[in-house]
Amino acid sequence: MIVRSLKASGFRIIGEPIDIHFPEEGRIGILGQNESGKTTFLQAIEYALYGLRKGAGIEGERENLITWGKNEAKLEIEFTSGQDTYVLRRVFGIRSGHRASLTPVVEGVKDRTTSITSLTDIESKIEQITGMDRDSFTKLIYIRQKDLDALRELAKSKREQLVNKVMGIEVFDDASAKVKTDVSNLEIEFEKMDLQLDSVQKNKEQYETKLQQKAELEALTAALQQKLEQKQNQLDEAKKLLEKYEWLYAFNSTNELMHSLIGQLDEAKKDVEKTVALEEEIQGYRTTLTKYRPQVEKLETLQASFANLERRLEEEEASAESIETRREAILSKTGLTSKEIELLSQDLPAKKRRQLTLFAASLIAGLVLLTVGVVMSLILIPFALFLFVMSAYLFHQYLKIDRLLTANSEVNSLIRRLEEQMAKVSGLKGEVKRLKTETSFDSYEDVGENLSTVLEEIKMSTGQDSIQGVKAVMEEKERALQELKNADPLKRKEELEKQIANKEIEVANLQRTKPASLEDLQYDKTQHEVAKNRVQELQNEYNSLDRDIQGSLGTVQQLKKDLETFKSDYDLYPKLEREVQTCNSRIELLKRTLLELSETSKELRSKVIPHARFIINQILPTITDGRYSDFEITEDLKFKVHSNEAGGYKEREIFSGGTQDQFLIALRLAFTQSILDSRVMADRYSLLMDECISSSDDVRKQGIFEVLDAMKKTFSQIFVIAHEDISNFVDNHLVLARNEHGYTEIKSRSW
Repeated sequence: MIVRSLKASGFRIIGEPIDIHFPEEGRIGILGQNESGKTTFLQAIEYALYGLRKGAGIEGERENLITWGKNEAKLEIEFTSGQDTYVLRRVFGIRSGHRASLTPVVEGVKDRTTSITSLTDIESKIEQITGMDRDSFTKLIYIRQKDLDALRELAKSKREQLVNKVMGIEVFDDASAKVKTDVSNLEIEFEKMDLQLDSVQKNKEQYETKLQQKAELEALTAALQQKLEQKQNQLDEAKKLLEKYEWLYAFNSTNELMHSLIGQLDEAKKDVEKTVALEEEIQGYRTTLTKYRPQVEKLETLQASFANLERRLEEEEASAESIETRREAILSKTGLTSKEIELLSQDLPAKKRRQLTLFAASLIAGLVLLTVGVVMSLILIPFALFLFVMSAYLFHQYLKIDRLLTANSEVNSLIRRLEEQMAKVSGLKGEVKRLKTETSFDSYEDVGENLSTVLEEIKMSTGQDSIQGVKAVMEEKERALQELKNADPLKRKEELEKQIANKEIEVANLQRTKPASLEDLQYDKTQHEVAKNRVQELQNEYNSLDRDIQGSLGTVQQLKKDLETFKSDYDLYPKLEREVQTCNSRIELLKRTLLELSETSKELRSKVIPHARFIINQILPTITDGRYSDFEITEDLKFKVHSNEAGGYKEREIFSGGTQDQFLIALRLAFTQSILDSRVMADRYSLLMDECISSSDDVRKQGIFEVLDAMKKTFSQIFVIAHEDISNFVDNHLVLARNEHGYTEIKSRSW
């Protein structure tokens, strides 16, 4: 598992948001003074991954995780395991409880469709992804300086008691346990008092700040009041000038509108007169139509009837003449003689059948005689030849009759058509004669002359030469009249007279309200707009100043309330600060006592497997600068180390605390690497080391970092917390500090 990024806010000393992306490879140093938040930084990783600890007191733990004065703590970690990437977000709220979501990241995008929000499911998924539960994480991955011997907790309690009894260090253990309990209780008390002091100090600072703000705002409000009075005077002057321009504008506009209304009244009067004239003209057109339209329509109808009959008669006569010409052309084309033409009246079909019968009989008889003559007697051959000549003559006559029959069919058809056409001509002539008798007119031209006389009379009375023209002009006049009536000029005239009277009253009223000192001022539209803009500008400035004053007054009132709220903490701060300093002095004294007990007791804790022993013996020379070369672990959990200087194995207890720390670091690293190589299904891991090198000199530090560098195959990413500057020993480093609010902040980083 590799940590890619971490976001935290409201988490213990990390009160304000921190968002940082980490290098995915190499040793990362986390530096800073005491209580700058270094340990909290690694704890944020632990709690982001595993959430709250199980068991009693979970509510208290959640409240202790949240920064004093905050409502909730937020943690978000992005990490990789193998080829997979995840984002795990947790929120610990004082009232809202513990909420979390685990979201896979696919190709750089969060796949929210597969997010997990159940705390139980997330816990199981994290153990599945990393291969570790919280206890394994804190004993393998998360190595604390004060907890280097945590591996001892993996052994059974009876075995731990046996080791303590054989070594005879129960007294030191009891004393250390008592001191630790006292220190723990005091630290809890100190943490509460310190958090309270932070809150009280903030309130004290808030009190001082708000007191100064109140004084500044009161001075500012007084200055704004003076500006507001000046602006009011300017606004009054501008309004007086604008009032004059407004009066001039109203007076001129009213006069102009009244003149316009007078002009409209004149137009309305003209429209009334025009309405009367149009009604008279329309009545004249109607009289003309009533008098002449029946006569004109009758003559036009009669004229059309004459024209139609005369046209049809001409067409039918022309058609008859065309048929006669066609008959003569066909007879001429056939080339028939006069005698043949006379035959056309005979029964040619019967005659054609007789000729065909005679032709066939003579031909057959000739063939028979010719055959008999050739076979029996040549004397019959002349008779046969005679019959052949006779059949040829008969066939010629047959063809002639057939030609006459063909010509006769076409001629007879034309004769029938000619007879029919002549009948039509005769009928049309009868219709023309009857029409003349009924109307007393002889022709189309006779009717036209009578119609022209009537139309001339219409033109003399209306100026139009047709009934359609008269009707069209009358309709146009009617439309114009209707438009005038729709406009109701009489009503409009009355309304305009009322409006003019009202405007005259307005002018009189304006004269009575005429502003003083107006004689030297001429109306100017541009200057009028300038005056209006000036009034608006001054009004806006006045309103803005008034709002600022009201806002300042409101803020002053709020500051007074805030000062009342913070006053008690302002008075409490000196006493509480002394109490915190006293508690811290007691903690430091107990810690020094515990350190002396720890140096005396030389506790032994270990449980390693053969593979861990193999790894330890590989890294031991490097981490101890070649002074120690072999590491043995006994069944009772004691270990011996071969000293090259002493020339043999020595018990752990003879070594100094710093050297023992080196052995324990080697043991933890070897044990952790052994477990990870055999249990966790991931190809890269992070390692968290909290002040594990604080007791080592530069030579030992160099050895430790060489070992860490050699273990890159297992631990690609290593976080190392230290008080001192180790930037020369790491690949990247991060410096933490406390800001002015007492919260952790990232002062600098090297990547």
